[in-house]
Amino acid sequence: MRVPQVKESPTATRHSFQARFNVPKRPDAKTIRTLFAKFQRTGSVTDDLVGNVGRQQTAVTPENVATVSGIIQQNPMSSVRRIASETGLKRSSTQKILRKSLHMFPFKIQTHQAIPVRAVQQRVDFANQMLTMIDSEGFDVGCICFTDEAHFHLNGIVNKQNWRFWGSENPYWCEAKPLYSPKVTVWAAVCSRGIIGPFFIQETVTSERYVAILEQFVATQQMLEDRPRTEWFMQDGALPHRTEQVFRFLDEYFRNRVIALEYPKFTGAGMDWPPYSPDLTPCDYFLWVTLKDIVYPKHPATLDELESAICVACESISVETVRNVIANFILRLRHLCCANGEHFENIVM
Repeated sequence: MRVPQVKESPTATRHSFQARFNVPKRPDAKTIRTLFAKFQRTGSVTDDLVGNVGRQQTAVTPENVATVSGIIQQNPMSSVRRIASETGLKRSSTQKILRKSLHMFPFKIQTHQAIPVRAVQQRVDFANQMLTMIDSEGFDVGCICFTDEAHFHLNGIVNKQNWRFWGSENPYWCEAKPLYSPKVTVWAAVCSRGIIGPFFIQETVTSERYVAILEQFVATQQMLEDRPRTEWFMQDGALPHRTEQVFRFLDEYFRNRVIALEYPKFTGAGMDWPPYSPDLTPCDYFLWVTLKDIVYPKHPATLDELESAICVACESISVETVRNVIANFILRLRHLCCANGEHFENIVM
């Protein structure tokens, strides 16, 4: 082939190639231009891979692995970009070293509400008191009705004040999220009989509305014919729960079998529930997470659909499952003591 011919007319070159080598299929014009450019650049049109046999060079060397490992040991929060910049490695090579050589993976840092020193001691005191009742007096935690409320939003968020609960299902199926998503407040009790409720509050939770929920709860209790009145009632320290109206109602029905913040101060009986302790409440560490995983994949579009889905989800949770969750309460008390009242969720399965 003459170079001027190739340069001036790739089409003529195709015809000449087919006629000279007597082949049925000729190369297209793009291939000819590419080969010509390569010939001008390298002086050859041979395959670059010819003779390139054997193991290719890699950045994953013992030296680079040791360097990356040293950086991580000094600062475990270093980003891949930063490590690559410090070592001169490509980001892909850095990721390969981290994952395949060092078997390291990025973990999202979980944030917890800081526990004041006073609350830490209250948590320890409560755990010790409960464990003494369990170990020495034969107290059955299955007789406790653990109660709580949480806000379920249509956009998929479940929260209780400053606490956020995450499940395995991503509920964000909409591209746009309204600034103020419609929500319903759900109240439920977890006990050895299963889940009692849910009960719904459409408006802001006040002491009066909370007592109305308690009245529904008691009415449900009374409908269970064989239920002896020996249950303990537990509630957290939310402000609407700590009023004279609420405490008088609980005292009338449960007497000294109440675990609630400031209840002993008002009645002289019962037990204080320690503040900053969602990690001890089955509703917090089990129920709300489970309901979220069941409810939001159904994509409820209205509050009525959301309430209906929550009711169905509660009914789907077996009594056996709930009993196992309540039994886990004892394990959590022991972990809390070992952690001296601090967060212990990282060691509880």
